[in-house]
Amino acid sequence: MAQYSGMTYGDISARVGLFAVANMLEHAEPILVLEKYAEVKPIPKNKSQTLVFRRPVPFQPSTVALTEGVTPVPQMVEYEDVTATIAQYGQWMPFTDVIQDTHEDEQLKNLTMLSGEQAASTKELLIWNVLRAGSNVVYSGTANSRATVTAPLDENDLAYVQSQLKLAHGKPITKKLSASTNISTEPVAPAYLAFGSTALEPILRQLDGFVVREKYASGSPVSDYEIGKWQDIRFILTPQLIPFAGAGASGKDVYPLVVIAQHAFAVTPLKGRDSVQIGVKNPTMAGDSTDPLGQRGYVAWKMWFGVCRLNEAWIYRIESTLA
Repeated sequence: MAQYSGMTYGDISARVGLFAVANMLEHAEPILVLEKYAEVKPIPKNKSQTLVFRRPVPFQPSTVALTEGVTPVPQMVEYEDVTATIAQYGQWMPFTDVIQDTHEDEQLKNLTMLSGEQAASTKELLIWNVLRAGSNVVYSGTANSRATVTAPLDENDLAYVQSQLKLAHGKPITKKLSASTNISTEPVAPAYLAFGSTALEPILRQLDGFVVREKYASGSPVSDYEIGKWQDIRFILTPQLIPFAGAGASGKDVYPLVVIAQHAFAVTPLKGRDSVQIGVKNPTMAGDSTDPLGQRGYVAWKMWFGVCRLNEAWIYRIESTLA
């Protein structure tokens, strides 16, 4: 069984295996946006399905003057725990020996492309569902719940969220995960990042003070999907970041815009960032008793993955409609 870049290929030949991994990365990479700004904490294999993040609670300022000759009461370090649990996800697609014999490369190309896209979309949606479930929320207009949302977001919503992140000592994001197969980072221009659906783009572009990415005075976009900025917030939009369908007033879709600071959330794969395994089983004559004529094969993918919010104070969500 050959292995390459952490992905397993079953009994596929080395030549097609190399082609398959290149094809998977080509199609998966553009879909993965959220994971690039996460903390990555892999769980070692054969250890556990749960990872506990621990952080010390910051000391409060000590404003009481010391008394001469008197030792003050010591302060103790306290910790907060955040738990992430990984689960297994996967899918498979069959093909027959007839297709293999006549369209081997094209069939494998299509199936590995679809597998890569599905695995990437699964990761993105798992992360999005966790981020948009945070406890800090702002409802647009005069709404006081998701069910009463009727208005699009505006500058007041963004100003409030930005001020709350700063009051909570949320640090601007200054790095993202590299696109390489290793867990490494690359620098980006400091900013709070806002994630949402591409459907929000027309509304964001009409905001007073919105600056399109092409007119940045310095620096470059933090993502290929960045459309521009407003004050200290940069907007990254993709069609993968779906709304709450029919959840607003009169059955309107409610679109969350999630704004985060540094160290806001984490992803937890089983064995590092490239935790997706893709396997190909070619139809093989007399391969096993379930398929003695070698008529059936398949392409499959599988991964262990988990995601959690690390600090609620550094994640805010604005819920609005498009009109």
